[in-house]
Amino acid sequence: METVRTSSKSDGIAAESAATSLPGTDSGVLFTGEILGIVIGSVSGVFVLVAVVVVVIIYRKHLRRKSWNFEYYDIDDESISKSAPISRSASPKFPKRKSCPDIHVDVRNVMVRSATSACVPDFILPPERIQPYGDHESGQITFLSPENCVGIRPDLYRPPSESDDDSGAFPPSEHGRIWFALVYDGAVEQLNVKLIKVKELSGRRNGQLRDPFVRIFLLPDERNSKTSKVKKKTLTPIYNETFIFQLSAADIDKCTLRFSVYDVDRRRLRHVLGHAFIPLCDIDKTKVVTMWRDLEPNSHICNALGDIHIGLCYLPSNDKIKVIILNARHLRHLDYDMINGIYVKVQMNHARRPYKSKKTMVKPTAEDPTFNEAFSFCTAGQPIETCNFVVTIMVCPKKYLGQNEIYGKVIVGSFMYARGEDLVHWQEMMSQPRSTVNKWHSLTNDI
Repeated sequence: METVRTSSKSDGIAAESAATSLPGTDSGVLFTGEILGIVIGSVSGVFVLVAVVVVVIIYRKHLRRKSWNFEYYDIDDESISKSAPISRSASPKFPKRKSCPDIHVDVRNVMVRSATSACVPDFILPPERIQPYGDHESGQITFLSPENCVGIRPDLYRPPSESDDDSGAFPPSEHGRIWFALVYDGAVEQLNVKLIKVKELSGRRNGQLRDPFVRIFLLPDERNSKTSKVKKKTLTPIYNETFIFQLSAADIDKCTLRFSVYDVDRRRLRHVLGHAFIPLCDIDKTKVVTMWRDLEPNSHICNALGDIHIGLCYLPSNDKIKVIILNARHLRHLDYDMINGIYVKVQMNHARRPYKSKKTMVKPTAEDPTFNEAFSFCTAGQPIETCNFVVTIMVCPKKYLGQNEIYGKVIVGSFMYARGEDLVHWQEMMSQPRSTVNKWHSLTNDI
């Protein structure tokens, strides 16, 4: 009997537990839901608290700003100071000094700052505002005059005029005139050359002004040169620049200064305006004396070896350069009894390496021979800046006297290989493609 009661009692407990639990749920799910509700309620409370704090802060700022505005309007105007904070002790009030007397005062006792009067009012400045000179107690104003100025030279403050350099005393120059000064310091072996100015330059074809600059060469080495600044839009540039050349006393009388004036156009191309030559052996180099010379179109003194006339034409579509040997002149150092003839050799170099050479027909010996022969050289595969041409006049002696000899030569190329007119000729050829540019070049034997 006891066993039967025990089993029935356990069955009743299981039935009660089954009745208290919902269908499809368990105790773990109920516990998780309670925690989630607590978290959501806490976060909502925090957000509400933060919102309340923000509203309170904004409201307090609004009240404080409103109280400041009321305090500002309650302050008396006399106690306001814009430049400094208000001090505890009031500063003393001084009467304001007027820079000029009142011209007009209206009915409301308000000063009018601007008015138009038919006559100038009579007033006298106080004596302390006038520079004291002499007896100022009499009330009269005494002005300084040039006679009363002690130690002041009014002529120093006069602007320079054309009469200062006696321009009217010189005859007009066709290509321009250059002013300079030089002195030689033997202690340090330096030649100081001061470039002063250039005047009477010719304008451009369209009447525009030029942008001139000057290059000073110490011949016979044209690589020893100095360049001045470019003066914009003028035909009378003033430089006042000093240049120093290192030169020994033994070689100074063998050198010649050449002033070459150029113009730079919008394409950055140089145009020769003129040259001036100063042999150093003909002037006194121990005194600083301002000198002037007229500019000449020739870029060299009559050369002892002579000149050669060369034409250049650049054909970019074919990657070719055409060299035209026209004629030569003033070949005075030819021994007609020992020479069988002369010819011209044209050698193209890539950098310093020979690439190809061609030569003209042999001409009979003459002082001014004519050749009129053209040669084409291909520049494909090589930078055009590294190309240069060596034009050499060769002398053919008698058969029994040996090999051909060099009479004189010219190098025409870019700035890495040529200088002076030889470089200008190359630049003009590059700036005018498919056009032949002819120029005379001086022969040298020291290249």
